[in-house]
Amino acid sequence: MALVDALVPVLVPVLATILVGVAWARWGRPVEPDRLTPVILNVGTPCLVFSTLSTLVVPAVELGIMVLAALLMIGAFLASGRLLIRLTALPAGVFLPPVVFGNLGNLGLPLNLFAFGDAGLELGLIMFATQSVLFFTVHFWLMSGRASLGMIAKTPHVYAIAVALAFTLSGTAPPTWLTNTTDLVGGLTIPMMLILLGTSLARFRVSTIARPLVLAILRVVAGLGVAWALIAILGLDGTARGVVVICCVMPGAVFNYLASVRYNRSPDEVASYVVVSTVAVLCLLPAIIPLAWWMAGTGP
Repeated sequence: MALVDALVPVLVPVLATILVGVAWARWGRPVEPDRLTPVILNVGTPCLVFSTLSTLVVPAVELGIMVLAALLMIGAFLASGRLLIRLTALPAGVFLPPVVFGNLGNLGLPLNLFAFGDAGLELGLIMFATQSVLFFTVHFWLMSGRASLGMIAKTPHVYAIAVALAFTLSGTAPPTWLTNTTDLVGGLTIPMMLILLGTSLARFRVSTIARPLVLAILRVVAGLGVAWALIAILGLDGTARGVVVICCVMPGAVFNYLASVRYNRSPDEVASYVVVSTVAVLCLLPAIIPLAWWMAGTGP
């Protein structure tokens, strides 16, 4: 019962907010996830990143370790993703990006917040912001077939991180007007992420289930292996361990679908994986969260 009592405050807010988005879409209310998602990604999350990192209490060394954890995580999935896809006989060119880039934003941030509090949100944001920079470089390369370092200059997270760390590392408090503005906009980001995740799940058309489901399960298993390796290699402890576990098992990010539409890379198949992997991870959360707590040495 203690475990159930501890899980309810973590899972119910996340699932309930996702269901709000599902219901909104099912009731035929106007919603444009493909237009709203870029706004959340390019405006909301940079504000959330700034408002959190500018008052960061995480030591600079730990911040650097979490950035490295995110980089190694992406590298591990780039290396292992093709094997997982080959085992399910799915096209690597279509499924590799959503296998590599998990939903550290819409789903990962609220889970880290509710499971580990503000400390979990801070560490989760560091990994999410790092992945976001890679998303607009490595993901662009995977989808378009050509690399473009110039995409980094168009990624607002880079500037949010740089300005926030300038305040944090110099020991200078941001102006009140800037703090209030980013707190206001950033505060909307997590609930809007969950609602948009729900509307996207209701809107996407699933063209196939069996093989994407197998791939999604293999991805979770591989994610646990990657998390264990990162914890061991980087010597992580406490909350950082739990955050890494959650980040490593997240389903395919919704933005993978938007990118597949942009580059005409089988969007229906990508949508199938995003939906199936998200539902699979949501069903596994009652096991994933206690595992993250156990690894972090917290929880009931």
